Amino acid sequence: MAKRDIPEINAGSMADIAFLLLLFFLVTTTMDKDQAYIRSIPKKIDLPPMDNKVQERDILAIKANNQNQLMVRNSIFRDPDKISDFILKFYQTNEKNNDVANNFPMYSTTSISLCDQNMALLENQLEEAEQKGATDQAKFFQSSYEEWNKKKRAIQLYGKSEIRELSVQAHIRIEVQQGTAYSIFAQIHNEIEEALFELREKECNRLFSEQYSILKRRTAQDSDPKDKDKLALLEILYPARIIEVTPKN
Repeated sequence: MAKRDIPEINAGSMADIAFLLLLFFLVTTTMDKDQAYIRSIPKKIDLPPMDNKVQERDILAIKANNQNQLMVRNSIFRDPDKISDFILKFYQTNEKNNDVANNFPMYSTTSISLCDQNMALLENQLEEAEQKGATDQAKFFQSSYEEWNKKKRAIQLYGKSEIRELSVQAHIRIEVQQGTAYSIFAQIHNEIEEALFELREKECNRLFSEQYSILKRRTAQDSDPKDKDKLALLEILYPARIIEVTPKN
């Protein structure tokens, strides 16, 4: 019986098909991005020296060593979840009435008339800087003017002629060592975000009868000036001032 010839498979186009598949997966595949906290570093500008001495009561220092031990204002925190509670205390202790006897930030009163005064002053400074060709100073004065104008709109939205503001020097200072685990560093930031969210959520419900998360999401999706002013008001009442410093040792 004669042998039957087995037909050969034409593999000439396999390389082309493999290349097209590879190209397809390269185009359609998405790569996960590393999550990190991004801070904008301000540019240096030439301005007259100012007294930048910060009082101890205005600093909420959070430290972590290379053994991942946490310290908040020189007190050991064995439970990191309690950091947010202390941050709430940092913001709220003198919110209603200032008490010089405690070691927490003071509050000051900002009125619409004060905003108008500062805006008028900044207009003159901006004009002088532009005449001198001092571009960096002009940008600084313009930015400051816009901040005071935003604050004025926020006060008007608040429904009163003035608001109480946390000390401009009050801030949270984070200090971690090189050997500190990133998970500890991230948890510190999460605790800060949790406290700020709780403060703003409560005030947003009180003022606007809606959730802060919904307002924030809506603001990111549209450009409604009223929503932006609402968000600005909440950020003025409870500002996120966070400084990361390199440990001395």
